[in-house]
Amino acid sequence: MARDISGVCGAVKDGSRRPAARQGPKNPLVTGWRQFYGVAAGASGGGMVPGGRSWQAARARASAGMIDPRTSDFLAEYLASANKDPAVLDRFLLHGPERGGRGARPRLKIAFFDFWPEFNPSANFFVDILSSRFDVSVVDNDCDLAIVSVFGTRHREARTARGLFFTGENVRPPLDGVDMSVSFDRIDDPRHYRLPLYVMHAWDHMREGATPHFCHPVLPPVPPTREEAAKRKFCAFLYKNPNCARRNDFFQMLCARRHVESVGWLLNNTGSVVKMGWMPKIRVFSRYRFAFAFENASYPGYLTEKILDGFQAGVVPLYWGDPGVLRDVAAGSFIDVSRYSSDEEAIDAILAVDDDYDTYRRYRSTPPFLGTEDFYFDAFRLAEWIESRL
Repeated sequence: MARDISGVCGAVKDGSRRPAARQGPKNPLVTGWRQFYGVAAGASGGGMVPGGRSWQAARARASAGMIDPRTSDFLAEYLASANKDPAVLDRFLLHGPERGGRGARPRLKIAFFDFWPEFNPSANFFVDILSSRFDVSVVDNDCDLAIVSVFGTRHREARTARGLFFTGENVRPPLDGVDMSVSFDRIDDPRHYRLPLYVMHAWDHMREGATPHFCHPVLPPVPPTREEAAKRKFCAFLYKNPNCARRNDFFQMLCARRHVESVGWLLNNTGSVVKMGWMPKIRVFSRYRFAFAFENASYPGYLTEKILDGFQAGVVPLYWGDPGVLRDVAAGSFIDVSRYSSDEEAIDAILAVDDDYDTYRRYRSTPPFLGTEDFYFDAFRLAEWIESRL
């Protein structure tokens, strides 16, 4: 029987279904994977070395929080190994312990509805992670699974056995309108899976060649030398959306203290505009020591690709947005301006980091997505969850 998902986007747009934020207690034991994997304090380059707690202890502690014990075990072994092949880590994170090694796979017809214009239905994050579990074919309609987003109303014509709603936008997922919802929201409901948008964009970065591997954000960063840092410019600002006064005002205030280059359409002061796409953005950001990573709005859990883009380019991101960002991103890897009592104090802190190479190097040496309470780059868990609900 075809599933009626015609009311999905209407439920989102009118904001009538606003689920309560997840209220589960934070795990006091998950204090950082750096302890699990034996990060030597002050180690050269901030890299990870053997000598931490046992992998069994890591598994026990991780299982009490949001870190899948299979992931913690695999990462512990991978990061402690002498020969680290990122392709191996990619296969695990995207396809799980079986790494695509299943035998016969059931057929699954997927149709995509109302995604953004650049979205490729045939080659995308969802098709990739599900292909290790199913013989996937992408169709226009009459499908086993309709994956619906918010950029249109074509989903009203969907004929499907199951419906999955996905958004990376700051809208609430309709838990009652579809079988599954995937969004950034922190919702304690079996019908919902939290997937911050930066995870999908890490896959897009890999696909476009902006980074060589999906796992690139998880690998220990390599900070610039003092000479390399000195050759970089101070800070980049790259936006087109003018509808965030908080972001625009902070740009003007910081620029008044130390020149910030706006390289996009908004508030441009360079005379040229960076081309669209992840490759141009990351290449341009790599010429700077800092880059703005302000969200369009501040909402719990709303954490997009902006901070990831900075890490991929090797800058220290200047962040504003999700008040719970430290659940996803390690303290000391970025500067959250909302943590300061005033913008003046935040700017003083930014300039102090910029003026002290050793402090800057510590920021750039901190793995941004390790040592956190939550971890979402093990995308195979999403595929498992979808499979369990079909």
